[in-house]
Amino acid sequence: MFSPVMSQPLTRSLALAAVLAGAMVGCVSAPPPEVITIETPVKTPIPPVQRWLRWSETVSTMSPSQLSDTLEGMAEPGNANQFFYYGLLSQQSDTYDGWVAARDIFRELQEDEALTRGQRRLAGLLERFNQSRINWFHSRDELRIEYESLQQETAALQEQNTLLEQKIQAITDVEATISTRKEE
Repeated sequence: MFSPVMSQPLTRSLALAAVLAGAMVGCVSAPPPEVITIETPVKTPIPPVQRWLRWSETVSTMSPSQLSDTLEGMAEPGNANQFFYYGLLSQQSDTYDGWVAARDIFRELQEDEALTRGQRRLAGLLERFNQSRINWFHSRDELRIEYESLQQETAALQEQNTLLEQKIQAITDVEATISTRKEE
């Protein structure tokens, strides 16, 4: 049976065990809270060659009037970035003199050791591009001159052909006249 005297030590034991368990729980330290770091994006500088490529993209979309206004309002370039931009504008102008100016600027930039390897390579590509445009212009111009010369030769040959036809007709007429007189 259940005696109240016996239940007291048991109740005390359970109470003591509960207190000790609670104390132990309080003694055990909780794991440290997880540290969450919020990284703010560090704005990395744009590589110089990427900046040049963006300028190239911008200049390629300019209208002829925007292009001429920008070229007219531009001061004499003073550093590599300004020379590059001026070269882009000159290249985009679609004139022979613009291509020559752009080629010369990009050639100088390609040889500038102060620039990054990527910048020098881009300048080299643009220099070759403008040189190929210049070469194309010269070959087209040579073909135009050759065409005009052939046109003149053709006109002269046609004139000679017409004169020969007239002479042949005159000789044929003379022979016909001689043949008619012999018969009479």
